[in-house]
Amino acid sequence: MSSGYQEPSDLFKRLFLPPKNPSLTLSSDQQWMVISQEPPLPSIELLARPEEKLAGIRFDPQLWTPSRMDFATTLVLQHLESGKQQSMELPTNSEGIRYLRFHPKLPLFVFASKIKGEPILELYKCQMSESDNQWTIHPIPLPEETKRMNFIYGCSYQFTSDGASLLVKVVPKDCPKDPPVKPTSTGPAIQVVAKNARKAPGRTYQDLLKNPHDEAKFHYYFTTQLLCIDGIVTDSPKTRVVPQCAEGCIFQSIQSSPCGRFLLVQRTADLSYSVPLRRFGKSIELWDLQSSQKTVVQKVPVDDEIPLSYDACSRHPRSFFFHPCKDRTLVHAQALDGGDPANNDLVDGERDALYLQDIEIMDGEEDTIVVKDATKWVGMGWRFDDVEFGASGIAFLDEYRWKDRMERKWILPVSGAGKKQLLWERSWEDRYNSPGAPLTRRGERNQYFVVQPTLNSLYLRGAGASPLGDRPFLDLLEFEENSKEEESSTPVNKTKTRLWRCKAPVEGDLPDAALEVGGVLPSAEQRQDVFESFVSLLPDNESIMISRESKTTPRNYYLTKLPSKDEKTETKEIQITTFEHPQPDLLGVAKELVHYKRNDGVDLTANLYLPPNYDGTKRPTLFWAYPREFKDSKAAGQVKGSKHKFVSASWASPIHWAAKGWAIMDDFSLPVIGEGDAQPNDTFLDQLVAGATAAVEYAKERGVCDPDRCAVGGHSYGAFMTSHLLSHTTLFAAGIARSGAYNRTLTPMSFQSEDRSIWEAPDTYITMSPLMHVKKYSEQERVGKMLLIHGEVDENSGTHPMQSERYFAAMKAFGIESKLVMLPHERHSYRAKESILHMAYEQETWLSSLEEKKEEEEK
Repeated sequence: MSSGYQEPSDLFKRLFLPPKNPSLTLSSDQQWMVISQEPPLPSIELLARPEEKLAGIRFDPQLWTPSRMDFATTLVLQHLESGKQQSMELPTNSEGIRYLRFHPKLPLFVFASKIKGEPILELYKCQMSESDNQWTIHPIPLPEETKRMNFIYGCSYQFTSDGASLLVKVVPKDCPKDPPVKPTSTGPAIQVVAKNARKAPGRTYQDLLKNPHDEAKFHYYFTTQLLCIDGIVTDSPKTRVVPQCAEGCIFQSIQSSPCGRFLLVQRTADLSYSVPLRRFGKSIELWDLQSSQKTVVQKVPVDDEIPLSYDACSRHPRSFFFHPCKDRTLVHAQALDGGDPANNDLVDGERDALYLQDIEIMDGEEDTIVVKDATKWVGMGWRFDDVEFGASGIAFLDEYRWKDRMERKWILPVSGAGKKQLLWERSWEDRYNSPGAPLTRRGERNQYFVVQPTLNSLYLRGAGASPLGDRPFLDLLEFEENSKEEESSTPVNKTKTRLWRCKAPVEGDLPDAALEVGGVLPSAEQRQDVFESFVSLLPDNESIMISRESKTTPRNYYLTKLPSKDEKTETKEIQITTFEHPQPDLLGVAKELVHYKRNDGVDLTANLYLPPNYDGTKRPTLFWAYPREFKDSKAAGQVKGSKHKFVSASWASPIHWAAKGWAIMDDFSLPVIGEGDAQPNDTFLDQLVAGATAAVEYAKERGVCDPDRCAVGGHSYGAFMTSHLLSHTTLFAAGIARSGAYNRTLTPMSFQSEDRSIWEAPDTYITMSPLMHVKKYSEQERVGKMLLIHGEVDENSGTHPMQSERYFAAMKAFGIESKLVMLPHERHSYRAKESILHMAYEQETWLSSLEEKKEEEEK
């Protein structure tokens, strides 16, 4: 039964339709900022546009972009230091713009503009005149035979590293006007596992290729040519087709070499019906932009044999990229254990390694390009995660081990023959002691480098988690390299200087002065109940951009300077933006970060929201959460977030209810802990119930919660949590479960953070399936009613719409009060104005009985 889209109360309608936050983009030299504004929510008409689903990608077959695209309708340029603004008029035929990309050196950026009423994107540049510092917009004409730009698998264009050219992916000129016609039947779709084949477990991916017709459409939509536009900054740029793809090819990635001459291209070579595009077979090639030469670096087959463990990886060479400090050297990773963490037959205890390949230019009548054989650079005992470089050539290498959530960061000296030196080893779950991450900035030749004021120092930025909540920071880390140039697992000597930190809140102990700016505890006058974030360090290494917000003041941006030891006065700051409160109906809502304990002593927290002018009476209370797995109980109990962040509510948030007079326990802690060899999910239900019970008991003891009028809800894994709590407790009178999964046998090859298959942990899969507990749910002393909401075209690998349909059918079979709402055209996250207002209407109506119950009692 359906009665069309409905709308909630006027209050909820205002709260669920706030203006969208503006998008901010900094120029390459960090002197200018582009402010663009998109409309709040699209209409259902956008979501109802034709959509293709191929190889795990959903896209608009008319616009040749990812489907459901929003476009900015305003464009403002602002000089950071002076505050000078210039509002730009969009092209006269423009419906909106997107895909803004700055030139690596010059005050110039390019963008795509959608033509009004037509499924076409045009290319423009916005350039500052050196004579009057004014910005102007100009079209970038493409050849007449070029049908359109292709954005289906990433932005269509990018600058070469030297800024000399703009590369543009376009639909080939000989591409037919219409896609392949669907035949009456493609015949049986057949897949085969050959005798003695390697094991190939895979998640429940959606939108995979299924038959030859899908293959034909995939080639039609994903095949592109590459144009090279030279002289982009001039009035008459010249365009040519890159000859290596004159016939078109299917790009997975394109990277420009630091010298700008070469491209590292990864193109699709083999298709698959079992994995998405990113794991298709590929050819990794080096293209010379000064000739038609193409050199194959590596052929990689379809990658469908990766073990389920999160410590596993491809057994083939992977993660190819250009070394940013060299003109033309390739780097790639290669598993030494076959990508399987269960393989302990290791050489020198190494599981992973990075390799280098130099590119030589052999002089002759026509240069010959030779890619040298790969040589091992550095080995790792754990799995390769990332490597970042300083402009001097020093590198910082990250590796991880999932099974115990450990990570290591190594220093690779400029001249060390791969002899790494340990910077730190730690558990990434321990937020309180996180050192942060190296600060990077775009440098020479469009490469991103770790910012180093000296060769033996770097900046670190971090969230600054603490018992008082998050207080982001910027540190200077100075380290001493091992002079013997030998590999060392002993951490190098290092010292930290705190350069900036979010202001300390007015209340609460600050136990360690070393964690404060300059190693000095702030005075009472310097403390303030705000939340600040570090945004960027400007090129002078003295000026920084930060954001600041409070419970009642929205986030705005400021320029300030790092404190100097010689300065005795407060540093003057410049406010860059003046964004206004988008949801004034939430003014007066009180927010607290509350602390309590689980029955086994684990520390827990929640964000408690109380309505404006709260009078101390018991209120209907909405509990909202998302369970998280941990290997360390102490880390599980650490405070997350900040109570001083701006009180606002996205469509997915429960905070709207505080404006209706409810108490909200948002993001209440539900840690699922498995220390040592124990797996978190083996005791999932016990820990879930214990966490929810502790949250409800706390709210009751505070006197804010009426235990007869408690509701619980969540999205995705939070919906999964909701169904369990209604099945195994009598704490809640109602539940809201959006886009969840309720039968784990439908995700047999792992889910969430569980990396065992159903055949390795059958009892865990069955126990963690709410569908299996519906009978118990129906027999509870208090049977909470359940509202299920799901997008009809949910693309998430674990939350197929069938999950909600089957769960609702089971509840119906046992007579449990429930309702299923399927939102047309919606995915895992909801987008359309009509859908979100209808969702709000359903939620408001579903919980209205808890408000009516109090009114009846009062009568």
